[in-house]
Amino acid sequence: MQIIPRPIPATAGMSASFGRERRDTAGWIALGITVLIWAGFFVSLRAGARAQLAPAELALVRFLPAGLVFAPVLWMRWRRFAALPWSAWLSIVAGAGLPYFLIAGWGMKHAPVLDGSTLIPGTIPLFVALLNALRVGRAALSKPAPLAMIAAGVACLLAFNHGQGDLAQGYALFLLGSLMWANYTLVLRRAQLAPVEAAALISCVSLLLLAPWLLLHPPLGLLSMSGHDMLLHGAIQGLGVGLASTLCYSYAIARLGAQRAATGGALAPVLAALMAMPLFAEFPGPVSVIGMVLIVAGVIWTQR
Repeated sequence: MQIIPRPIPATAGMSASFGRERRDTAGWIALGITVLIWAGFFVSLRAGARAQLAPAELALVRFLPAGLVFAPVLWMRWRRFAALPWSAWLSIVAGAGLPYFLIAGWGMKHAPVLDGSTLIPGTIPLFVALLNALRVGRAALSKPAPLAMIAAGVACLLAFNHGQGDLAQGYALFLLGSLMWANYTLVLRRAQLAPVEAAALISCVSLLLLAPWLLLHPPLGLLSMSGHDMLLHGAIQGLGVGLASTLCYSYAIARLGAQRAATGGALAPVLAALMAMPLFAEFPGPVSVIGMVLIVAGVIWTQR
């Protein structure tokens, strides 16, 4: 007897396609939230600098909520962290924790939001490639054209804007922060920590490093802030950067893939610049716009 296969209902294919679209939509929403938080991070740093708020005081807002939330993770997985070499601890905490935060905050005292939000995340692919080249050789420089475009954008900003006030000092701090974050990225990849483990290590150790400063320098600037400003910084730095962005970005990678998620992150400088215009009356000049376009285009190109 001949067995005739039953046709697959058309609704089954439609259901699978609809499921993929829903997952993609959820991933794009998560990525959008992440980019918004990243842009808000630089805006918050600039607002704190303009309000004469010490970077260490703003760091307390950044690391206190996350440090308290992730403390149980650090306690429960202490054997996992104890197995890491001290150099990995140093690179992870310095590259994404308190030292990086202070350097970015000091840089924002000398340069506008557009330049900081472009130079720090925009040059990370360039520094990652250069650090990898030191470790594995020229094979790490497999995409020279987009890296050259990023370098051209940096050169454009340095060449034409360095003589304006304290911009050169701000640019140097931004590039140092980007180098530290690039090293953190490579070390974190080798350490194979889960996102929640990395967040726990960064937040809790940074909070411990802040403790001696708090004993010697009470956060008087924070105490004098209005409730509205405190709520804004707490929402962006403490809950947003410390908690939500880590989880949302991990979710976006799972739903969209690393390539599309990383490309979407290149929109953060554009959004940060748009937010800074009405808030701080910072309108970018043509040189800053050209530099941003070159760097953002280079970042997107590296993901192709």
